[in-house]
Amino acid sequence: MRKWITDIIQGETTDATAQAKNDIASIGTHAGYEPLYIFQYDSDYESDQAVRSRIDGITAAVGSNDLVVYQYPALISPRFDTFFMEQMKNRGTKLVLLIHDVELLRGTNSDRRVDEIDYFNKADTLIVHNPIMGATLRSLGVTTPMVSQYLLDYLDDTHDWHRLFTAPKEFTKSLVLSGNLLKSSYLIDWNQNTSISVFGFADKTIQEGLRANPQINYHGALRRDDLINQLPKGFGLAWDSDSALGNYGSYTKYNHPHKVSLYLSHGMPVIVWNQSAVAPFITENHLGLTIGSLDEIDGLLAGLGDNEINDLLVHVNNMGILLRDGYFTTRALVAAEQQSFVGDIEFQ
Repeated sequence: MRKWITDIIQGETTDATAQAKNDIASIGTHAGYEPLYIFQYDSDYESDQAVRSRIDGITAAVGSNDLVVYQYPALISPRFDTFFMEQMKNRGTKLVLLIHDVELLRGTNSDRRVDEIDYFNKADTLIVHNPIMGATLRSLGVTTPMVSQYLLDYLDDTHDWHRLFTAPKEFTKSLVLSGNLLKSSYLIDWNQNTSISVFGFADKTIQEGLRANPQINYHGALRRDDLINQLPKGFGLAWDSDSALGNYGSYTKYNHPHKVSLYLSHGMPVIVWNQSAVAPFITENHLGLTIGSLDEIDGLLAGLGDNEINDLLVHVNNMGILLRDGYFTTRALVAAEQQSFVGDIEFQ
């Protein structure tokens, strides 16, 4: 038996779209998986047969009884995701879906998406973000065994100690938000006394609003290494709002945002919505604070003592080691292998 993991090749971006998939492919390769390279392309003008032939070429070395981990969605097209599943199952492989996003829960691309309940039920095992996502999918009709990843890892072997860990004397009660700011247009009206440094892509209207707000220091969209070099030593805010792009704020009830891993892996405690799926993990492991409203931030930070901050930093610095080492993905892959061939280990 050979083990394979899809490695999605795409252009460099200033958001987390490529980063998460690249890290998982790297972690899988380090754990003994062979890469299946998939170049992201526009398949709209290809026939069904051409797409199937392309997948045949990508997976030519995959044999029956091999284990394939498919990073879903590949962000090529629903056809590509569907045909890949069909061809691997017809070939007799064990197929694990490592889920990055569930469009059904996010409320996006409803006119083009895969029928995800049926699709997930064709896999041998699902790697889901957390038990809350798993239980929600189960309530919607998914019957496939699942294991939880809990957090996305965030690899970084290019930065020095100062960028990876935070000492108490360096830390300030300030906020940082990094990500696709089209999901965070509420920042334009930021009226908290606590200042916030903002990084990420924004359209012209949002950029103008951010630059006009004296409480916001907007740095623009930076490439990954530049971003990490400029992150202040404060709290990382993971807070999305629903927008025309989809129900992103509501989606945090189910997913684990990649920005949480960015913050934690670089010595930054986080502030998250207390109804988000990641909130219990953050609280139980002393990795940050949870709030019900942004209006709570000023009072919460004002009442935070040095001992509490020091405790958070100890736990965050230790968690960062695990995230940069690929711990959560490696653990999930091992559990998925066992589930696919032995069974009975859901949500461990």
